[in-house]
Amino acid sequence: MSAKLQTREDSKSDTCPLDPPIIGQIFPTTRVVPMVLTKEPVVLPFDDVPGPKSLKLFGLTRYYLSEIGTQLTANLLTFGFNFGTFVSHRQPLRYLTALFDEYGPVVRFVSPIGRDIVLINNPDHIQKVYAMEGDQPVRSTLDSLEKYRAEHRHALGGLFNTHGVDWNRHRTLVDEPLNKSLSSHLHGLFDVCESFTQKIYNFRNHHDEISKDLYQELHKWSFDCMGLLIFSKKFTMLNTDLIYSQCDMSWLYHSLKMSSEAIVKCESGMHMWKLFPTPTWNSLVKYCNNLDNLIGKHVLEAEQKVAMAVNEEQATNTLIGCMCSGKEKLRPEDITTVLMDMLLIGVNTITSATSFMLYFLAKHQKAQKLLYQEIDKVYNDDSIQDVIKIAEGMPYMQACIKETLRLVPPIPILTRILPKNITLDRYNIPRGTLIIMSNQDASLKESNFDDATKFNPDRWLKSDAKEYHAFASIPFGFGARKCLGQGIAETMMTMLTARTLQKFKLEYHYGDITPTRNFIVKPNKPMKIRFIDRIYN
Repeated sequence: MSAKLQTREDSKSDTCPLDPPIIGQIFPTTRVVPMVLTKEPVVLPFDDVPGPKSLKLFGLTRYYLSEIGTQLTANLLTFGFNFGTFVSHRQPLRYLTALFDEYGPVVRFVSPIGRDIVLINNPDHIQKVYAMEGDQPVRSTLDSLEKYRAEHRHALGGLFNTHGVDWNRHRTLVDEPLNKSLSSHLHGLFDVCESFTQKIYNFRNHHDEISKDLYQELHKWSFDCMGLLIFSKKFTMLNTDLIYSQCDMSWLYHSLKMSSEAIVKCESGMHMWKLFPTPTWNSLVKYCNNLDNLIGKHVLEAEQKVAMAVNEEQATNTLIGCMCSGKEKLRPEDITTVLMDMLLIGVNTITSATSFMLYFLAKHQKAQKLLYQEIDKVYNDDSIQDVIKIAEGMPYMQACIKETLRLVPPIPILTRILPKNITLDRYNIPRGTLIIMSNQDASLKESNFDDATKFNPDRWLKSDAKEYHAFASIPFGFGARKCLGQGIAETMMTMLTARTLQKFKLEYHYGDITPTRNFIVKPNKPMKIRFIDRIYN
């Protein structure tokens, strides 16, 4: 008897004659599929959004705290949480990665001072927030700058702190004249870049490194460029080492530098300046006053020229002239405030982006070689007539810029205050909540980019580059409040990088440089880049 037949006989002997026949073994029964009713996905309440438990517990006491107690408690909680995270993870809260790894893509801070904060880093969630913002989005402001203007200037909030109708008005008055100024001053910008490379050539040591602070020299270069675009005047801070209060240009730069440092300290530290005047707050007031007065002098000069102009073209041939002319012209004090924001934000962000661009090229010789070959083919003194042609003629340059801004966006987080309720990751987030979008953390996630932490400009030139999520890297923001200076920043980075690589081969032989965790990031250590003459290249 075969083994197969023996098995059948055994199965028969094991079956009781009184048992009912196992019909399913011969004729399978019809499967009954239960009817499924379509339902909306379950929306969880705001209280269920995960986050640090310590802040949730303290948040219950927010209504019983005095204003002074609230401020102190809030700052102590923030310090305590950051210190606890540092101890538990053995690293600071860089890119906010530790938070998202522990709590998921939506993290809630229960703030003792009243407004809750939600952090997100998922591109889909970021896109959803932008999709609902409308024509007049509201973002968080720089509290220190807003307090200064409310108490000392009584002017409009400028480009950064203004919202709603005032923001749209500023954008309309500034956008087109700013692009016009860029096109008309391309040769002037080229001359400033030439001055920078000449200074590098003159101040190198025996290691081909400049003995001065490279970031500081880039800051002066950015200031000279922005001065040309905004005031239509040739500033020469690159050639000025000593600060003189009697020299308007020199004192304007010094005040810009000192006020920027004061704002960063006020925004990032314990906000004791909200309770009483601290040394940092006094410094902010002093140097912002200087900025306001010095910029105001340029505005009054431009206003006089507009009044004496014989025709409209002569009156509107400068950025300030355009803002002083027409039916929608601004008051001189409001123009001064707008220009101050353009200097404070523009000079510092462009310096940050350009410094990391040179650093990445110095570290990655293959990318530098490919970029130099592109520059050698298409870029020369006669090719700076048109901004659009500059961008179209050097696709690898644009890829290097995009990759630099992906790895180190100058402003690492973007904010919005929700105008209405929204659902993120099944959680209901109520109207009025402050949303912090961690742009830097999103751009460094492996789920969004392969080898996300590596500098690889080629990723933007591949056929599958279009598959990257549009909101995985948005260094200039998106929508109605997208950065007005994107074209200026990209053009300035292109021109300086091209001129620098034409003259020098860049090398870097020291430890890794990382961005600081400030409102506007900067290198965490001196940039000792070597500038080697391209004699045989």
